[in-house]
Amino acid sequence: MFRKLGYLLIAIGLLAAVFHLLEIRFPSLKWFFSGSETVGWVLCAILVIGGVLTWILSPKDFRFSPQTVRQLHRFRSIRRGYWSLVILGVLVLLALLDNLVVGNRAVVVKYEGKLYFPALADPLPATEFGGKGDGEPDYRELREQFAEEEGNWVIMPPVPWNPTLDSDLEQRAILEVDEDGIHRMTGESEPFSGLAALFYADDPTVKRQEWRFREGRKDGPMEGWDRSANRVEKGMWENGEQVSHEVLDAVRLEQIEDAELTPLTVVLYPPVPPSWKDRHYLGTDTGGNDILAQLFGGWQILLQANVLYLLVTYTVGITLGCAMGYFGGRFDIIVQRLIEILSNIPFLYVVIIIASIIVRPSMAILVGVLCIFSWIGMTYYLRTATFKEKSRDYIAAARLMGAGTGRIIFRHLLPNTISIVVTLLPFTVTALIGSLTALDYLGFGLPVDYPSWGRLLAEGADNLSAPWIVSGGFFGTVLVLVLVTFVGEAIREAFDPKKFTTYR
Repeated sequence: MFRKLGYLLIAIGLLAAVFHLLEIRFPSLKWFFSGSETVGWVLCAILVIGGVLTWILSPKDFRFSPQTVRQLHRFRSIRRGYWSLVILGVLVLLALLDNLVVGNRAVVVKYEGKLYFPALADPLPATEFGGKGDGEPDYRELREQFAEEEGNWVIMPPVPWNPTLDSDLEQRAILEVDEDGIHRMTGESEPFSGLAALFYADDPTVKRQEWRFREGRKDGPMEGWDRSANRVEKGMWENGEQVSHEVLDAVRLEQIEDAELTPLTVVLYPPVPPSWKDRHYLGTDTGGNDILAQLFGGWQILLQANVLYLLVTYTVGITLGCAMGYFGGRFDIIVQRLIEILSNIPFLYVVIIIASIIVRPSMAILVGVLCIFSWIGMTYYLRTATFKEKSRDYIAAARLMGAGTGRIIFRHLLPNTISIVVTLLPFTVTALIGSLTALDYLGFGLPVDYPSWGRLLAEGADNLSAPWIVSGGFFGTVLVLVLVTFVGEAIREAFDPKKFTTYR
């Protein structure tokens, strides 16, 4: 098992480096170089070296002990926890696919017989697809343009929006009328209620006439304007019938009578409710950003934060905890005093101070602040477990056989305390998710160019008239926390030593 893990680490590190050299922006592997170039190469080197060491140091004939096998079978028998782990695995896999699932870059573009893969490459200029300028094309517009051409086509991700800084500030839908005179938006089954207008075909930003609709019929005031937005007429409708009409400027009205107009159009401004037609499956927020894309991007951020958080917290906590329990004495006393000092520092105040000093705290800085305080609990558990294990007979036997300190710790103590680490893992993940979400909700989290569940919840709470905003953030957060909690409960029950203890 550990040798396979070593192979996996080596493969990930090498592939990330090779793809970067070949300028292939493969999903997830490009995260290594999302910051500085130096950090990316350091991370790749750490993975390769760690994989090699794991492969060299791991035993070739490694097998799980009979008790561990029973524990794994016990975990699988707890259906709620097992299926929660499967669902979480699917969510993690989707997050690793990155912009092949959510993003505003096309997955595949066919133009003039040649295939392009914008989602896997550096930004391509618009001139590559017959456009103007050196900037990147809008692939959503390019898809609509190519739909009218033969031989050219664009395949977008299932959610064709970026998690942030990709707002859809205005959407337009055409009203269609049936045989009974009932108007409905294209693709909708319910009669339309609201405002709809005719626009000048050569300048779709200027309204020509506007009506109010109720239950699919014109019912309310009507107004008309010329090209300069001067009001030239007004009227009143009731249940689809015109009851009055008044010309305010006959000369200007006569000048625009023959103007070509758009179909009857509904203009929707954010926040926009969920729409399958526009691929806003959970709607948009007040800035026009897609909510599902924000949930996806926030999930990716939380996964990256958890990797960094668990790596630092568990490394420090396990190392200090085992050392305190094994060596004891002055070392134990000094580290305990340090822990007592850190435990009395108010965490929230520290974060507020850092957020006020650093205008744009990165995810690494924020997670680093959390790590300063989070290793303490892990240390207590490992210290207690090490104290208990080092007094057992097999440790004394190892000493008598000449085993050194390193061998005793890494080959005997740590493997027999691993159940504590595994049991605490899901609850550590939920703690980090809750902390980051709460900090973003309070405004002391990540900058606005990071997708954030907490910021989405805060915006939803301020705009309860658009319930899809808060409901999307709430149910997304609750779903992940509940799944992780179910997994944690199943692991805790499966690894409970009382389940496999025989008393005589």
